[in-house]
Amino acid sequence: MTIDQSTKSIYQSLFSTSSTSASTSGTSSFADMLQANIDAAKVSLSSSSSDSSSTSTTSSSNADVEAFLSDLKDKGALAFYQDYNFEKIEKLIEEKKEELTEKLGLSDTAEPPLTGTDREEALANLQDSLDAYRKQLQEKMQAEDKLDQQNTMLGTFLQDLA
Repeated sequence: MTIDQSTKSIYQSLFSTSSTSASTSGTSSFADMLQANIDAAKVSLSSSSSDSSSTSTTSSSNADVEAFLSDLKDKGALAFYQDYNFEKIEKLIEEKKEELTEKLGLSDTAEPPLTGTDREEALANLQDSLDAYRKQLQEKMQAEDKLDQQNTMLGTFLQDLA
């Protein structure tokens, strides 16, 4: 496979993955994650007094909840949300990097391994593809945030009418 064919297959893979990642990566919204942590805090506080055999599990979940709340208080809601999105994007970028590394023949197990200018071109294509994917993910998350904000405003408006 030539570099041009590799580049075309990477871009095709990138765009097909970005359209399907909306259904896989967007399944857990920030509000869902926040609510789950709050629910876990309530459950762990109520169960901590009920059963002495689960003290290690309870203390572990209490520590997790305390770390979450502390992080939220220290950073504030906006910074916490931005960090959450950044971590989610970085995780998706790492997964995409592994996938593209295999497709471009840059992995350690590639036969024959790329050398010289072919390797440099493949690395440049990989970086360009990852940059484009990162930008696409950021735009997608911004659009989702805007849609959530508009839905919230619409819901508030409809409640006021009722």
